[in-house]
Amino acid sequence: MVSQPIQHVLVIEDDQGKRIVTLKAATCSIGRDSRNTVVLDSDLVSRQHAILLRITLPETTSYLFRIIDGNLQGKRSKNGLSVNGKSCLSHDLKHGDEVVFGGQAKATYYTTSNPSELQFLTSCKADEISTFASTLHHPFETLILSDSELRNSNESALERLASFPELFSHPIAEINLTGAITYLNPAAATEFPDIRKTQLKHPILAGIVETVQIGQEKFWVREVAVDDKVFEQSVNYIAESDLIRSYVINITARKQAQAALQSAHNELEIRVGERTAELKQANQQLQAEIAERRRAEDALRASVSTNRALLNAIPDWMFRISAEGDFVNFKAPKNSPLPLATENFLGQNLSEILPPEVAGPLMECVRQTLSTGDVQIVEYQLQLNGSLFDYEARVVLSTEDEVMAIIRDITERKQAETEIRNALEKEKQLTELKSRFVSMVSHEFRTPLATILSSSELLEHYSYKWSDQKKNKHFQRIQLSVKHMTELLNDALLIGQAEVGKLECNPQNLDLVEFCKEVIEEIEITTNNHAIVLQIQGDCKSVEIDPKLLRHILINLLSNAVKYSFQGDSVYLDLICKKEQVNFRIKDTGIGIPVVDQSQIFHSFNRASNVGSISGTGLGLAIVKKAVDMHHGDITFESEVGVGTTFTVVLPLNNRANNGE
Repeated sequence: MVSQPIQHVLVIEDDQGKRIVTLKAATCSIGRDSRNTVVLDSDLVSRQHAILLRITLPETTSYLFRIIDGNLQGKRSKNGLSVNGKSCLSHDLKHGDEVVFGGQAKATYYTTSNPSELQFLTSCKADEISTFASTLHHPFETLILSDSELRNSNESALERLASFPELFSHPIAEINLTGAITYLNPAAATEFPDIRKTQLKHPILAGIVETVQIGQEKFWVREVAVDDKVFEQSVNYIAESDLIRSYVINITARKQAQAALQSAHNELEIRVGERTAELKQANQQLQAEIAERRRAEDALRASVSTNRALLNAIPDWMFRISAEGDFVNFKAPKNSPLPLATENFLGQNLSEILPPEVAGPLMECVRQTLSTGDVQIVEYQLQLNGSLFDYEARVVLSTEDEVMAIIRDITERKQAETEIRNALEKEKQLTELKSRFVSMVSHEFRTPLATILSSSELLEHYSYKWSDQKKNKHFQRIQLSVKHMTELLNDALLIGQAEVGKLECNPQNLDLVEFCKEVIEEIEITTNNHAIVLQIQGDCKSVEIDPKLLRHILINLLSNAVKYSFQGDSVYLDLICKKEQVNFRIKDTGIGIPVVDQSQIFHSFNRASNVGSISGTGLGLAIVKKAVDMHHGDITFESEVGVGTTFTVVLPLNNRANNGE
């Protein structure tokens, strides 16, 4: 048994040259993408080329590494890997093994338990690595393991790799119905180091066994405070194995942001009165900061060595630009794409390298910096490799006839700002939608509920005196009220399905003439004062259309035409069938739609301003629009107040439209 911990290192050789990587993590990803644990600079290497899995040796504190071709999703690399000249999919690395990735990038695996060897290895120059590494002592020579022991370790490690919780960055904890902890992933053990000691007294585990045992919940989400942190805990009872699994996410930052936002809102009114004084104080502070900055810039220019150290520490592109706008020199950060359209920029002018809308403002910053000595800041966008990037350029004075432009990629920040604005707008729209839904429900449900209550009370107290005909009349009133409420809820659910993309279009072969007659008959049953006239053009006997969606279209448009027509007026349904489309034209001579309301007529919960006491939810035309859109069709209308309204629906009959694509 070795007396010192064994250290594991890779000597990497790729397009960047030679370098040392010390392996410490339980699982390491290797590939060309900069987000990997080990990044290889080679075009022949896949973005996620291979995985290094740590395997603990039984009854020891030491471990080996297994290399596996491919990524965590099981996808193999494009050009494969080989160990010691032999192609393989997985291999338990041994001291001195040479691994080649994609046929080009190379890594040699070494182990050592000698601290001085490791210190020299990680600090030596590139050209000294191979000579020294070949003399390293192999610390595993003193460890004797049977094949079965090593195989069991391998299988255990692979099981943990396959059970993704080992790799999750969020804590996962599992207990049985007696409260015993059956599993903690590494993130949980790190985040809650005392959880095994405190067991069910720990806030993360407290109360969840009782909740499951009394049969209240099988899945629920709660917020839990642990010390000064707040966590969102998703609890799932797995009945098949009598286990309770918890997935935990740290939401402290989000809660703090919410609290800060609320606090800022509460303080806004108070700060309005204090703004003048704050502006004066801020101006004085700004002048002081400007003076201090100028002194700092003077000191910076006075010290070449300090300038060099600071420049090397900045992780941004830096360009020296002359007073005429020519690129003089540059400094490139590691693993950062060039923020220009071409690599051949040295000696070229800004106007030759950048588009006019970018070169103009940047050149103006150069002039202002040379004139005033102050730092100038400008943001711009650039199209590179088919993608749009956002950049921030800070222009500072370097000499009397030259500036330094420090350019930072701020694309992610801009995208985050846009996402936040969109989320706030969606939240606002959702709040308005909920408010209008509650208002509609409270208004539209009042009448049918009152009818149900009235009829049921009359039946309760007086039915013994009434004839069967009078009893049936009240039963029918109750049934019609229930049907009306059900239709309201179905309309709201249909709009909800459409909003979340769950509304489907499933075309079927229909006889449109018979279908339209059935719909007309259903509507005419509800009215004694209107007639619906069906007029047919073309062959409409066999048409591919979704019957459920078409029913929503015709029922709502015809019902509205009847509802908003004058007593005794007729409503007209024209059915026009062509080779590639079918047209429905619904015409009434009713109250019409005011011009001021026409732009909002297809919005949910929206009703025209002239409907008066005529009942309605404002959902009918929104449902019609969703159903027409699912067919990739089109709906238009013409309306005049007091004259009437004509809606025209055009549904295409090609395969693409019918499949809902």
